[in-house]
This record gives sequence, structure tokens and C-alpha cells, in this order.
Amino acid sequence: MRWRLADLDGARIALIGYGREGRATERVLAHRVPDARLQVFAESPPEVEPVAPLTVGPLDVDPSRFDLVLRSPGVPPHHPGLAACREAGRPMTTSSSIWFAERSTDPGAPRVVGVTGSKGKSTTSALLAHLLEGNGRRVELAGNIGRPLIELLDVEADVFVLELSSYQLVDLHGHPDLGAVTRLFPEHADWHGGIEAYYADKLRLATLLEGRPLWFNAADPVLAGAVAGFANARPVNQAPGLHALDDGLYLDDQRRFGREEWALPGRHNLDNLVLAATVADALGIDRGDALATARDFRGLAHRLEALGSIDGVAWINDSISTSPHATRAALRADPRPAVLIAGGQARSADDGAWAGDLPKLRGLVGLPDTGPDLAGRLVALGCVERGDIRQVEGLDAAVRAAADLARPGDRVLLSPGAPSYHRFRDFEARGEAFRSAVEALRRARGGRD
Repeated sequence: MRWRLADLDGARIALIGYGREGRATERVLAHRVPDARLQVFAESPPEVEPVAPLTVGPLDVDPSRFDLVLRSPGVPPHHPGLAACREAGRPMTTSSSIWFAERSTDPGAPRVVGVTGSKGKSTTSALLAHLLEGNGRRVELAGNIGRPLIELLDVEADVFVLELSSYQLVDLHGHPDLGAVTRLFPEHADWHGGIEAYYADKLRLATLLEGRPLWFNAADPVLAGAVAGFANARPVNQAPGLHALDDGLYLDDQRRFGREEWALPGRHNLDNLVLAATVADALGIDRGDALATARDFRGLAHRLEALGSIDGVAWINDSISTSPHATRAALRADPRPAVLIAGGQARSADDGAWAGDLPKLRGLVGLPDTGPDLAGRLVALGCVERGDIRQVEGLDAAVRAAADLARPGDRVLLSPGAPSYHRFRDFEARGEAFRSAVEALRRARGGRD
């Protein structure tokens, strides 16, 4: 059943999880269906106290007390605490699914683009929105980036660009008009119950499109193989069509956009541009106009974000990189020698993922909990010398240690290759802490650049 707001009038609702989307859901329901009876469940005390009754602790929901379970993205549908609800046949949905159910399907309705991928989905979503807005479209960027979908019920736009995480796609009910996938590699295996389950949940987007186009980055062989069975999968980023090489974008053998023309580093960001420009073209934006608009796109916070230089050393915030695959891309994005700050929450899916294809590091600063294990792996691979490794307990100490290891002309790169949980709320909080620590170092050294 697809749940609409009218179906929630007077319903007893268990809201599971109270992060950004959970808070937005409570606000919208209080305004739109004030007779709904809501209770919030959270495993730990939330940052903001809800208005509705709150239960903190194990997610043991008594199904006899509720008509519907509203799952927030951070809580897996198969969470053991929700087992009783499933066994009792209690329906479960998400606020994103409610937004899709409320969406008009009239021919003149706004277009909806779903963007996903193991890396690059935030940048590609924001870039696509930028290309569309720069060419006269009214755009709303939402989902896993921007605003939660449930907040957009009354928003007018020509196009909704939705970044969709695997946590959202796993049980999403809704039908975007176009889809795009950036790349695919192992992530979130523990959450999804295995790598194959993660891939399947991520590629649910292809099924939700119901035959409408799914553009995918054909330069990623894993992704290309995974979507081979979908009739609506359409490859991009391969010759003779628009495709990325190290120095820019080419159509046939003619360079149409130079790498030097925009601010984002790395070949992977050129791949993202090909995908965004292709989707923009499908939405009626001339390819040349889209590429011209790309020149003033400045990227997103915590994604290879340049924080300036101190004593000739560049500082880069890449806190978004929560897997070794993402950290490898960050290291390859810039030829300057790197002092890498890395480590975080351990995940079984990352076992062996650091092997190979890494440049020699100027130094390594290891963060809890995986820092010591990472150091051993990189020494064994010949990527760093033991004497150039420091293990620290926090980001303030990491910044000081990295500053001691770096030389003028180097870069210090926070690219943890691991999630931030147990130490920080999310990658954004980790990135903000890093930014603050770098600014403290700048002040201590007299603001020298």
C-alpha cells in the first residue's frame, strides 16, 4: 500500500529514528495531519527533543499499539527491534515514499530525477541542479542532500533533483522520471546484510523507474556489469559519445571541456560532469550551455574542500570519504605528496579494500578505531614508511601531527576511508571539527599562508 497523508489522519504511528528526516517528518505531520498520534523511538538521545512522546533505547516496538511504522533512513528495515512489527503484519513506510505518493503524475507535473551511487552522488546531484538552474530551470535539490523530501510537499519547481542513498532506496515506493548512477563499490555491507544486498538495494532505482531511462557511468566496470540486466540502463562516459579523459571531456576525438576550466579536482569529478551534463541534455538543456555553466560550480563542503594553505602546505577536507575506494580517488585527484589523515569505525566490508593502487605517502596520521590496522596495511604495501606514521586520539592532535610531517608543497588530506560514528554524529560533524582544528593551527602560526 502507498500511504498518503490522508491515510494518517487519526493513525497511531511509530516514528523510528529522529535525525534530520525524522525531525522533518514530525513537523510536517503536526502541520498536515494534527490528529495523527505519533510516538518517537530512538536508540540514543536525539540532539533535539521531539514534541511527540519519546522512547530512548532498544527499538522494541509493540505492534499492538500502532497502525503504521515510519522508518527513518538510518534504521535498517530488517533491524531486530522491528521484527515484531513485521511478524504482526504492521505496514512500514518512509516519509520519502509519502512524498512520492502525494506527487502529481499529470503530464505537466515537475520532473523528478533520482541520483545514486557509491561515490559521487552528492556532487553529481548538486552539479545537475547547478546546470539546470544556470539555464533557467526552477530546481529543488533534496533527499540525502538539501532538504528532506517530506518538506517539499508545497514547493513549486520545474525539476526535483533527488540524491537517493541506499538507506532510502531499500524500501522506497515511488517512480522518478529519470535516474542516474555514478559508480558502484562495496559499502554499508553490515547495514544491508552483505555486498550483494547492498548492490541490489542501490540498483532498486532501475526498477522504480518502470522502464524510464537510467543513465549510468559506463567507465565503472563494476557498475556496468551490475546494470547489464536492466533494459532501461543507458551508458554514458564512453567514446565516441561525451566521455572523460584525464585532461577534460571529449566528444569523438574533440576536447569540449578542459580540466583546467573548473574548480573540482580529480578524474572522478570529470566522470560526474559527464553524467550530469547527459541528464541535463535529456531535460532539454543544450550540452554546450550545460558545460559552460559548469565552469562556475565550486563543489560541496567536506568533498575535497580546499581549506587554504599554512606555511606552504595545503589543507584539504574530504570527510565525506567513508570508504577506502573514496580515499583512493581523493589521493589520485592531486599529484602533490600527501600526508593522509585516515581511520574511523571498522567495517567488515573494508577488509582488504586498501590493497593496491595507492601512491607513496609523505606520512600517515591514524585516527581511532582503525588507524593502527590501516598503518600496518599501508606499510606492508610500501605506501608509507613506519617512521612517518603517527597514531592520535582526535582531530586536534591529528592536525598538529600532520603539520609536523608535511613539507612546503605538500597537502594534508583528511580522507578517513571509514565512517565517523561513535566519535562524531556524521561526516559533516567530523569535517567541521577538522576545519576548526586547521583554523586553530593557522591562528597559532600567525595566520601564515
